Amino acid sequence: MGDDNHGSDGGQNHSWDGFDFNTWGEPAADGSQLPANHDDPDASAHADAGAGQWVSSGGVLKWEASGDEEGEPDPRAEAASHWGDEDVELPPGAPEPLRIRATRAWLLRQRAFEGDAVGYLLLERRRLQEGSADAAEDADGSGHMDADAEDPLALALAEHQAAVQEYEALVEMLDNCLAHNGPAQALMEFYMRVTDRLADLAAVPEALVESGAEVPTGARTPTPRSQAEWRGCAEASLHTRKRVEHITAPEPED
Repeated sequence: MGDDNHGSDGGQNHSWDGFDFNTWGEPAADGSQLPANHDDPDASAHADAGAGQWVSSGGVLKWEASGDEEGEPDPRAEAASHWGDEDVELPPGAPEPLRIRATRAWLLRQRAFEGDAVGYLLLERRRLQEGSADAAEDADGSGHMDADAEDPLALALAEHQAAVQEYEALVEMLDNCLAHNGPAQALMEFYMRVTDRLADLAAVPEALVESGAEVPTGARTPTPRSQAEWRGCAEASLHTRKRVEHITAPEPED
């Protein structure tokens, strides 16, 4: 994915700087045929397993971690765990490390979902290419195909590949926030960085096209591929911000 999808297009104050991500972000139409991004039922069935507990010691309430909260968890196992569930239920007054873990596991699961979609699309493209190559050989004796054709499958592939890269960058961003700010401030810092990322994405011509407006004369004209890549990045960052909002939402009063 090129650098065209990042930054603020030279820092100029364009009319699309106020792109409203609150009214954008519905699933792309081309995703309807892809594997569904649903929670693993086996993982969800154990939503309460290994969640740790609050214990009182000498009149002081403190969190007692369970075995699966200690050490550096395996990313693949973490993505499949109940911590990555969309509707994960954290214990009342959950400490920040648990909220961070629920955010990171979700990011890892979304990255895995997007990777699965990429694999599905690659297999589908290979199947179609084999059929097209056979037809081309019958017609002119060659199996040459135009690898640069911007067909819907290629655009869907570009979108999901961009989303994979975006989630990878977001995991790294969260880890950096934790390393530099500690558990108490990590999610707040991460939320602000994700919001800044969305502001950057809203300041490129692709955002203007997505909102249905015209690109000003002299501005870079988005291509179908850059538009697909922008959509993959923007949806990943937007959904991540919503995840943090869910994880950090105040608990309902009794």
